[in-house]
Amino acid sequence: MSSCSFCNFFIQHIAPVNWWWLGAATIVSFGIGGVWYSALFAKTWIRVFKVEMGEVTNVSIVRTMGLQLVANLFLGLVFFVLANISVWLAIMVLIGIIGWEKAMLNFQFSDFKDFIMAVVIRSGYTFIAGIVYILFALI
Repeated sequence: MSSCSFCNFFIQHIAPVNWWWLGAATIVSFGIGGVWYSALFAKTWIRVFKVEMGEVTNVSIVRTMGLQLVANLFLGLVFFVLANISVWLAIMVLIGIIGWEKAMLNFQFSDFKDFIMAVVIRSGYTFIAGIVYILFALI
């Protein structure tokens, strides 16, 4: 009898995920992102990343937020699986993602102050979201 490696991986690492806690962590992370990108850093984020709001419709907001919620859910699933394997592995991957984000921003800004603010805004939220997911995975 042969078994597929994806099936074994799913049974060992994805099936044990507590989907209720993953959903709760996604909502918490999404809420933190809403506060982070609106109340805390809205003006700076718009200035540093040169965001043009254009014509915003209810449909575009719902679509954008829906896609962001799904992306957060998948990011959370990654951290839930990793934290169940090893908390240290999850933390190392989080640090790697933040390093990758910083590297991606590195050459987009000629002004060092804007670069630092971009890293604080983008990587800061990623760090907080990652920690939320890791902590919820440990429950």
